[in-house]
Amino acid sequence: MLRPAFLSNVYFALAAIGGVLSWVYFVQYFQAADSFLLGPFLQSAMATPASSGVAIDAYFAGIVFSLMAVTRASADKVKWPWAYVAVCFLIGLCVALPIYLGVRERSFIKS
Repeated sequence: MLRPAFLSNVYFALAAIGGVLSWVYFVQYFQAADSFLLGPFLQSAMATPASSGVAIDAYFAGIVFSLMAVTRASADKVKWPWAYVAVCFLIGLCVALPIYLGVRERSFIKS
């Protein structure tokens, strides 16, 4: 089994990589669209059946993650669960989930 300190560092690294990789494309989109409005962004995300499937998958995973983060935070010894929900929907699930898991692993070190 991996040590919590090592695993938490892996999660934090994955959060950084996921954030950079996804935001490379978000920045390109926002530059081309010349808008930061949510409506046009969602419309673009649902432009094709493939993008709709990926978008719906990500949105539902974000909702499920948010429910888990808020309801499990005290059991997982994770503070500020609503901050992870905000990160999920303002930055991305690919950042919020690994950060949550990394913080949870760090709580095992302190136990």
